[in-house]
Amino acid sequence: MRQLSFRLCRALDGYVYAFLTDQMGKEDLFDNGYKVAYKSRDDNRRKELLARWQSVYTVKSIDCLQVSEPDGLPQVVQVAFEQMVEKLIAGVDVLFCDYNLAIEADLPICDGIMNKYRSTDFVLFSRDELIGPDAVTQPYMVSYCVPRYPESGNQSSQHRIYCKTDGFAFSRAIDAIVNQRERDALNGGISEPKRMATSAKHQCERTLRNKPLTFLLNQQCSSIVQQPR
Repeated sequence: MRQLSFRLCRALDGYVYAFLTDQMGKEDLFDNGYKVAYKSRDDNRRKELLARWQSVYTVKSIDCLQVSEPDGLPQVVQVAFEQMVEKLIAGVDVLFCDYNLAIEADLPICDGIMNKYRSTDFVLFSRDELIGPDAVTQPYMVSYCVPRYPESGNQSSQHRIYCKTDGFAFSRAIDAIVNQRERDALNGGISEPKRMATSAKHQCERTLRNKPLTFLLNQQCSSIVQQPR
């Protein structure tokens, strides 16, 4: 059994980060990656101290089953995932998402959303029990950029990073994205995280009642909590 976790955080510079996974205990790696990446950006704390989130909220589901589809990803599951992300991603500047969310096999589920949500940067992380330690199968980190708005004169770039589920890899990914956004003069943090998290809970509850999403989760989201920073 798995539990889906959607973590929503506001960084020191106002950027909104989200972390979506069904792997247990990975939120700490995400938090630690941020704290190290933003250590030098926190002017209110001594440099030897790690950074803190301005605010952080988590939406969790109750226990659910993974989809067992080793020979291919059913279209109804892909559609269900994209419907769920559509309800959660509004106002998110950087989304960390489990590369094989809710799937037992090594089948990517996130490819389509990166093209659809160009204003968001993406970090897709691996599942250790599927990938293992083989660096050929899953390099420590692969990073590339694509035009954020290819049909306009806007020259900014969207980051797409694939990495191991590792705190230092997360830190390097955050640092690369923030530096790119600074070069592109992008502003983040449009939505207030508490309101976003409350909306995410309600959207999650409503969306997961739809029949297609029962392939991903068998119950609606059940709780929203504010957690220590």
